[in-house]
Amino acid sequence: MTADQDNPFDTPKSKELCPKCSAELTIKSSKSGTFIGCTTYPTCDYTRPLSPSSEVHVVKMLDDVCCPECEGDLAVKTGKYGMFIGCMNYPDCTFTVKQNDDNDYEPMPCPSCGNGELHMRSNKKGHSFYACDQYPKCDYLVNQKPVYTSCVQCDWSIMVEHDKQLQCPNCHHTIDRESDDN
Repeated sequence: MTADQDNPFDTPKSKELCPKCSAELTIKSSKSGTFIGCTTYPTCDYTRPLSPSSEVHVVKMLDDVCCPECEGDLAVKTGKYGMFIGCMNYPDCTFTVKQNDDNDYEPMPCPSCGNGELHMRSNKKGHSFYACDQYPKCDYLVNQKPVYTSCVQCDWSIMVEHDKQLQCPNCHHTIDRESDDN
C-alpha cells in the first residue's frame, strides 16, 4: 500500500478549534479523567468535559415512596459523587435525600467563615469528610472528625481526632485525647 492509497483504518480527522485561541483541541487525560483541552496549554487554559453532561444512572426505583415536593417517584441513582436518592422528575423537581451526619457527631460552627456548620459528607469512594454547609462561599473541610475544642497554641476553634490524639488542623499542634479539658 502506498501513502496515496486509502488506508481502511484511517478516518477523516475533523479538527475542532479552541474558542479562546483558535488552536486545535485534543483529548487529554488527568487523574480526574479524560477531557478536551487546547494544544497550546499552558498558554491557553481552555478545557471542557469529554462528555457533554455528567451521567446519572437509575439503580433502583423505590415503589412505595413518593417525592414530598412533587408527588413523583423516587429512585436510587448513581452519579458523579456516588449513590443518592432523588426524584425522577428532575430537572423540574430537584429533591434529593440529604445524607445524615454520623449518629455520634453533632454539627459545629465552621471555624473558617463562622456562618456555616461542619457536616459529614462522603466522596464518591465512600470516604467521610467534614465540610462547611456554606459551600461554594466557604470551601473549608477536614478529613478527620472535628471536635469542638480550641487549640491552646493558635486558638483555632476546632481540633480533629487523629489516632488517639487531637490535632489542630490550622497549626498541627497535637495533644493527648485525655488532656482535652475544654
